[in-house]
Amino acid sequence: MTSRLPARVYVAYALLMLMCALGVGLIGLLLGGLGWAVVAANAAAVAAAVGGGLWIRRRVISARAEEDRCMQEARDRGEALGTADAVQRALLLYEAAVFPLIPGSVNTDEQQARREIAYQLAAFDSLPWQVRLLAAEALEVIDGGDVYAARTAMQALSAAVNNCRYAM
Repeated sequence: MTSRLPARVYVAYALLMLMCALGVGLIGLLLGGLGWAVVAANAAAVAAAVGGGLWIRRRVISARAEEDRCMQEARDRGEALGTADAVQRALLLYEAAVFPLIPGSVNTDEQQARREIAYQLAAFDSLPWQVRLLAAEALEVIDGGDVYAARTAMQALSAAVNNCRYAM
């Protein structure tokens, strides 16, 4: 769920440098021969590198600032808390499917469905870092199959969600 903007920008940047060098090199070849073509292509590549580098830096910084602003708005609206609660409930349902009170009462399809939902919610971007970390730990422990370790991990996750609630 993270932005793929930097990867796209760097590809566009490389293409920009290539096109500038080829275009200006071709003009240099037509006007002054092979020597001027090499000089013109190198000059165009340097100009494109400097200009593109400054543009990319500004664009990436503004994208990160926008992401930070969106996270702050999410905190202000309480989305982080709501997502943390949803993750906690999804993990509790997954734990109940893995360790049912009556053995054999939950089939593997239901277990897989609950596992998939828990993993998807635990990877959500607006989760507070501590909740995301403890959710990943709880998922790992539940997948390991240790009931007591799973309960301990879920208690730690519940405490983190409560801390998130009272910190807002």
